[in-house]
Amino acid sequence: MTAGDDLGAERRATGRNLFEEVNGFAAPPPSQPLLEMTVDHVFGEIWARPGLTRKERRWLAISSVTAAGAETALSVHVTAALRSGDITVDELREAVLHLAVYQGYPKVTVLQAAVERAWAEVQASADRAD
Repeated sequence: MTAGDDLGAERRATGRNLFEEVNGFAAPPPSQPLLEMTVDHVFGEIWARPGLTRKERRWLAISSVTAAGAETALSVHVTAALRSGDITVDELREAVLHLAVYQGYPKVTVLQAAVERAWAEVQASADRAD
């Protein structure tokens, strides 16, 4: 095993841990290149960097996937933000309004729907836990 292999294994372990911490579910197995890049690079390098808090990174991710119209990623990020308590539903609802000015109403309706679906899911989970 070379130093590069050790670095790759360390990055993958960091990525898997941060993926799970940030998203609230296990990282996917490295079964395809896009999943490998997501775990190794996005979480193993980008989310692991110093300089921004997890909440700040969440806001950037939510804004970016809203702008891109990436509904699956948006659902994952919004749900994880609410479940972790990093962002409140009131903050997300205010972000919907703010982003509408910059992204337009049609694009932001996707974020609004994701927020309300995720909030209903989080509340239902809390009710089941009681």
